[in-house]
Amino acid sequence: MAAVVNAARRTQRVEMVQLTGRGARIVIWAYFATMAALALWTLNGVRSPWPTIVAILILAAVAIALTLDTGDRLSLPVTVFTIVTGPLMAALVSWNLLYGGYTQWYFGASTVALFYVAIRGRIALAWFGYALLSVTILIWGTTTDIGFASAVLLVARQIPVLLIGTLFANGLRRTGDDITRVTAAASVGAIAEAGATAARLERDQRLDDLGGFATSLLEKLASGAPLEPADRIEFAVAEAEVRDSVRARSLRLPAVIVAAREARRRGVEVVLLDDSDPAENEPALLERVGTELAAALDAAADGRVTARLLPPGRDVVATVVVDGSRYERLEISR
Repeated sequence: MAAVVNAARRTQRVEMVQLTGRGARIVIWAYFATMAALALWTLNGVRSPWPTIVAILILAAVAIALTLDTGDRLSLPVTVFTIVTGPLMAALVSWNLLYGGYTQWYFGASTVALFYVAIRGRIALAWFGYALLSVTILIWGTTTDIGFASAVLLVARQIPVLLIGTLFANGLRRTGDDITRVTAAASVGAIAEAGATAARLERDQRLDDLGGFATSLLEKLASGAPLEPADRIEFAVAEAEVRDSVRARSLRLPAVIVAAREARRRGVEVVLLDDSDPAENEPALLERVGTELAAALDAAADGRVTARLLPPGRDVVATVVVDGSRYERLEISR
């Protein structure tokens, strides 16, 4: 499941990468440069140049904010800032105009900024911002010689820009959802295949281990030949090794296997237990545990030897208890 979640996150990042990458930044700043040049070119159409210059600086701040915000979805502070700047530029410049036309550059610039807000996942807020901008333009048209009808026409002309942004954002989201579903399905298939491969490898390893010490015994048993006392000991040893492969997988070290086999042949009861997390067992640490355990098994002449790998999160990694004609307890720490 973790693989599925990570794949979905990567998909979301891919979905937005073209909207936050170098190409998008170039488009934003190219558009800003065009609007700034247009604003300066039409300074003869305003009563005072200062409101227009301030508006250009505000638009520059919007461009900076939009290019610096590289999240998958436009952040709320940048969204609110972009929304507020549209009516602000309109209020600054509109009542300062001597005539219409290109002097109304700020309205198109604000709408394009809202277009970018929409395609970055803030569709509802983008339309709310356009409503605020439109109200400002309508108030300006009503209170000046421009007239309400001309202001309505100006507002209507810019609606398709934001509408295209909305449609594009919805299409992008649907495409991203489709990619997420496909990626998730592929990830689930890969996880299942990896699990099946791991199970097959584990089964093959178990069969190899079993064949290494039990095949000859099974063949002798199947042949119907009389069993000697030594054969019965070998069967008991083989049975114990099968238990070890299940209960103490991490202790299946070559030195331990040989030492445990010989100890059992001498009549020593060997109990191996593994309660550790295999993912946290360092090879060097396991080798040290194996060396200590093998030495204890070689030294045991009778009784019982119990070795246990302890659960993770403890200073002591393993314990070895020898309980026979001699008693010994070993604790192996990290």
